[in-house]
Amino acid sequence: MYAQGVVKVEQTADLRGSGEAVWLKAFDDACISFLNIGLVVEVVLVFTNTAARAFHSEIVPGIEETAQLFLICVAFLGGGVAYGRGRFMAVTVIVDTFSPFWRQVAASLVEWSVILIALVIGGASIPLQIMNSGEHTTLLGIGYVWMTLPVTLGCLLFILHAGRALLRNPRTVNIGTGLAVLAVAAIVALTGGTAWANAWPIYLLLIASFVALIGLGLPVGFVLGAIGMLYILETNAAPLIAIASTAQRGAGGFIFLALPFFILTGFIMDKGGIGDRIVALLTALLGHLRGGLLQVMIVGMYVASGISGSKAADMAAVGIPMNESLRRQGYDKGEAAAVLAASAAMGESIPPSIAILALGSVTSVSTGALFLAGLLPAATIAAFLMAVVYFRALRSGWQPGPRADIRTRLIAMRGAIIPMMLPVLLIYGIVDGIGTPTEMSSFAVMMGLVVAVGLYREIGPRKFWNVLTETNLLGGMIFFTFAGATLFSWSLALEGVPGAVAAALEGLGAHFFLPAVIAITIVLGALLESIVTVIILGPLLLPVALQLGVDPLQYGIVLIEAFGIGSIVPPVGLALYIACAICGTEMHRAARPVVVYLIVLCVGLLLVAAVPWITFVLPRAMHFNG
Repeated sequence: MYAQGVVKVEQTADLRGSGEAVWLKAFDDACISFLNIGLVVEVVLVFTNTAARAFHSEIVPGIEETAQLFLICVAFLGGGVAYGRGRFMAVTVIVDTFSPFWRQVAASLVEWSVILIALVIGGASIPLQIMNSGEHTTLLGIGYVWMTLPVTLGCLLFILHAGRALLRNPRTVNIGTGLAVLAVAAIVALTGGTAWANAWPIYLLLIASFVALIGLGLPVGFVLGAIGMLYILETNAAPLIAIASTAQRGAGGFIFLALPFFILTGFIMDKGGIGDRIVALLTALLGHLRGGLLQVMIVGMYVASGISGSKAADMAAVGIPMNESLRRQGYDKGEAAAVLAASAAMGESIPPSIAILALGSVTSVSTGALFLAGLLPAATIAAFLMAVVYFRALRSGWQPGPRADIRTRLIAMRGAIIPMMLPVLLIYGIVDGIGTPTEMSSFAVMMGLVVAVGLYREIGPRKFWNVLTETNLLGGMIFFTFAGATLFSWSLALEGVPGAVAAALEGLGAHFFLPAVIAITIVLGALLESIVTVIILGPLLLPVALQLGVDPLQYGIVLIEAFGIGSIVPPVGLALYIACAICGTEMHRAARPVVVYLIVLCVGLLLVAAVPWITFVLPRAMHFNG
């Protein structure tokens, strides 16, 4: 029901026999090689800068400028390659019910839509380059042309890959759908700026367009970008060139480097056998409890979430090593998938969560304070999950495993002690002022490499290159989605939606504000399953929280946990699909037990919302404020 993009990975290989496809693959490979080298350079620069400042009170000049250029390249060049390799996620719940012919029609409409969106952004980027041709960055003198060029080239990549995907459909389908998309584009162009565009019909148009594009299976980043562009074009609220500059700005700046760095750390830990050692230790400590292996899964996800920040990497690191043990002890795969998904939702507020990094980047809430604030709420919700697993074990007759002896526990502890210390060192470094979350994320990469390469010797040069590639492909999807979300958020701001939402929620009062945030975020988190939920809602609702006297830390943690819950709501929650894939089961087998855990997650989160002490105790103890 979720597709990894309109172009499936196995399908793309079928077209590589042609000269055009070989040329396109070479272009893709060159982009990935450039991004892989750039990622290594950025890690080294940030790590060196942090160390130089800490020990010699010196800094490396210009790293913020190189970071901005790198992230723009990741968003558009990496995004283009990721799209071609089928790495973009799309909701296909509706499309999956279509007949084969209508699925072809939907797929063709999606590809034409991608081409149209990329043409608008890429076309607008050309005059932007011309306008900025004489401008340079302050410290390194990087021409702003180079900042915009990846936007143009990335949009070209999207067009080429979408065009290649169209070749798989019948020509008559492509012609018919192409004419339909062209007709829609013509109508938008002809009606743009008309008097009715600022009245209520524009909202109906935007809502209908959003539902239609999501239903067709268009990836979320393109949906959000399309809606933002549609509003701009219909209302003439800004010049066309502003679409390209806003999308470029949406790729983020220096603080966003923490995301690819922590994703890289997660992949290093996954490929370096870190998850196996953590699971072995927790099994030795907890495996003898009722529902022992599921209890291990919950605690394991809590620990793993404090290492990588990537939910998918955490789930793989914990779930895959446990599959065989779960099978031997007779646990139902659907139950295991449900617990894995619920544990991933619980871990959303554990640093270095990507959701926390995103929220700290787009609001005034301190990322360091959020790091500390999220630990105890997640532990509280984890305790709820463990209690439910215990009682379900009693009811279902799940037998506990054998109690490990002292020698087994000591051996397991020796193998996992260094990975278990990593999140402690990261949080200590931020709290003690050694570095910002972005700077400490470079330390996380280095420590991960020391452990996985130097200590465990699990990663060689080829595997490390593959890890860099996977990081940039995932980063490409995420940062392009950020660009689309920025266009969407910009259109909301131009229309005055934040003020209208604020006025509506203010009427609820402080007592009902956080429950309303939970409900809205769960719904959007289920529909979009993207970090853009946090990026859109975070700054949108924060002023309301402040006006109602709700502490920004409390608001931020509740929002982030609610987003995690939304990501496992069947039948559209992506995290649940990932859990099912890892545990080797179907969605329908996990859907029933996951409802129980969803209820528990919501109850635990409502407790966190009702008892602010759970959120505040650690930040206040460390003298951190939101």
